[in-house]
Amino acid sequence: MSSSDLPNDNGHNGRKAGVRRRGLLALALLAPAVLATAACGFQPMYGNLGANSIGTAELQQVEIGGIKDRYGQKLRNLLIDRFYADGRPAAPRYRLETVLTASEQKLSLQKDATATRAQLVVNAPYQLIDAATGAILFQANARSYISYNVLEQQYGALATVENAYDRAILEISNEITTRVAAQLGRKL
Repeated sequence: MSSSDLPNDNGHNGRKAGVRRRGLLALALLAPAVLATAACGFQPMYGNLGANSIGTAELQQVEIGGIKDRYGQKLRNLLIDRFYADGRPAAPRYRLETVLTASEQKLSLQKDATATRAQLVVNAPYQLIDAATGAILFQANARSYISYNVLEQQYGALATVENAYDRAILEISNEITTRVAAQLGRKL
């Protein structure tokens, strides 16, 4: 048998075995870390875990009370979209009460006392209440600061202020959803 009859792998078989060994070693080192994370009780807040998911089970048990004014209704609609994935609860266990206030502050003034920049401060104190007992389970305050340019054109100025309110309300709805979900997650 000559050397030309032997298979010539140019060392490829040795490299493949080395890659396989390194892959198995990485898997052996990574598996305990994954198992330790799974055992620590970590669960995603908005994950799709079925009936036990905080995002689908507990938030759907919260009745969202009415909020005065136009921007209050916008906030309530955003909260409804976030809390109720499968429709509103028939017999809610909790009630969320919120009040919305806003103020505008002029930031940058010119020599003639006209503002070129303003800041919108939207404040939303809220309470999570047990529907059966009326006890306050959790209360907090969500606040948003939005800066915007003050424009001279009437339509542009109105659109800028409206956009600032929409951004502030979106921030507040995200904060309320996250904090209420975390509070309900602690109760489980």
